Parts: sequence; structure tokens; C-alpha cells
Amino acid sequence: MKKIISAALILLVVSGLWLLNTSRHRTHNQRFFLMDTIVEFKVEGDKEHAETAMKHALEELRRIDSTFGYQQSVLTELNARHIIRNQELYSLIEFSLEVNKNSNGAFSLTLRPILDSWGFSGTHAYQVPENSDFERWKSLPGDSGIILFDDGLTVKTHEGILIDLGAVAKGYAADNAARIMKEDNIAAGLVNAGGDIMAFGDRDWQVGIKHPRAPGIFATIPLRNRAIATSGDYERFFIKDGTRYCHILDPETGLPSRRYMSATVVAQSCTQADAWATALFVKGIETLKDFFSQHDMDWIVIDNNGKVYASDALKEYCPDHISTTP
Repeated sequence: MKKIISAALILLVVSGLWLLNTSRHRTHNQRFFLMDTIVEFKVEGDKEHAETAMKHALEELRRIDSTFGYQQSVLTELNARHIIRNQELYSLIEFSLEVNKNSNGAFSLTLRPILDSWGFSGTHAYQVPENSDFERWKSLPGDSGIILFDDGLTVKTHEGILIDLGAVAKGYAADNAARIMKEDNIAAGLVNAGGDIMAFGDRDWQVGIKHPRAPGIFATIPLRNRAIATSGDYERFFIKDGTRYCHILDPETGLPSRRYMSATVVAQSCTQADAWATALFVKGIETLKDFFSQHDMDWIVIDNNGKVYASDALKEYCPDHISTTP
């Protein structure tokens, strides 16, 4: 994780988004490492009140991390036993399966085995998987092998399936931390969970979107009572024989998606923005444009030639083109 500190601005660089602290409001900050990433709170108001709210929000993030993390959690129990009763996990999987359906399969919870083969999860080094790795993964039923019972609690998975919530958990955590702060009567604040940002209250927060091939940002947009997330091929990747392989895999092939360098989504919730940024990176805006418009989501994408495309609401903040070389 890179942290860049400027004398003029404090910029937090995480997963493609920079938070520009240019406000004259009285803002209290906390920054810490959790969920394998840097998390930041920004809260306006009285110091004691703000610190209490941030303490409660941090407790919620720790609870979510222990619930959905990779060590002795309900998620690891599901992956080991292939059945569990847990309402919160059920709801998050239910949401994710809806994204899978509405994106025509561009978003998937069942990529963990092939991600392990690439080295993007697990402990071994990055590598191009063997054909046998792809064949073994493709023999599994994918997201159709996830069964949700009608009780709203029970989740069952096909033998061999490993659920991975990495494309949705940080957004979900940001939403819940923001909810806790609002319940503590914080008038305005922001949660940045590794670049998945949820802003609330009656002010704009200036958020910069990272340039995918050079230091700095290529666009800055105002965020108010909305969330933003970016997926990019520069986050986790390796280059072999001149080819870039990123961690965002196409669920149809198990291969890294090469449609874009960067895909950003602005939505009503960070859970939505997180999941749909991944789906957009894989599927492309041509397929998803109407759905985004119908569900009040805005977007920015950069193709591999550096051409920038954006929804009408965000066009004014974006250049037409960026350099594709550092």
C-alpha cells in the first residue's frame, strides 16, 4: 500500500482513489490498518463526540473483519463445511448473487480456486496457471452451486466451491461504519476502506481517481451522500513476457480481464459501488449502461488506449484521454 504525503494536501492513495482534504470544516481523522488495507475515518463536529463515533465505527469494522475474514470466521466455516446458518452472510451472498445475475455473470463469488492458482490469493507467488488448474476450476458449478434456503439464514455450497467476498466486503464494511456514525448523530463524515469510500452528510468531499499508469490522479469528483469504488489492472498484477496479468478475473474464462485499465462506479451504497466496479471492469459499459442509468449509478472507465468515457453526470470532471505510459 502506498502512502504519499504532500505539504499542500493530504492524499490517501488506496485502490485507485485519493481523498483530497481541502475542506475548511473542522474535521477529525483516524487512520489504521484493518481488513488487509488502510482504513480512514473523517468526521466533522465536536472532538469528543467525533472520537466516540469513530470508536464505535472501528468496533463495527473489527466485527465485520472477524465475521467475514479468512481466519476462523463464518466464511471459513462455510468453505470448510459447505453449509452454515448466518443471516448476515446470507444477505451479503444474496446481494452478490443478484449482481451476478444482473451483470450476466461478470461478478462472481466462486473465483477463489482459480485466484489461488494465479497467486492472487493464498501464499504462493504470481504465476500463469496450468491448463489442469483451469479444467479443475471449470468443472465446478460456479455461483449456481450456491444455494440459499427460504429461511433467510441457511447457505449451502457445492463440494469444492470456495466463497470469496473480496469484491464486496470492503464496501459493505464502509457502509456499516458510516451507518454507525450516523446513528451516533454525526452530521457529516466519510469512511475510506481501502479505496471504497462512503460519504454522508451535507457537504461535498473531493475524491481523486488514481491515474492507472502514472503517479497522481486523472480526475477529481465531488462526493456527497454517495459512495465510490474503483477497480483497476494496476492494483495487483504481474507482467510476464510483456503481458500484464491483473487480479480481476473474467468468471467465464478464469483469465484476467483486459477490457479496461480502470473502472469507477458511484452509487447510493458502497456495497453497490464495490461490486459493480468489478462487474463493469469485466463486462464493459456497453452492456451495463442502461442498468446503471436505471439504478442511479454513475461511472468512469479508461480503455487500454487511454480513452476516458464517463456517464453524463461525471463527464465534466474527466479529461478525454490520458497517457498510457508512465
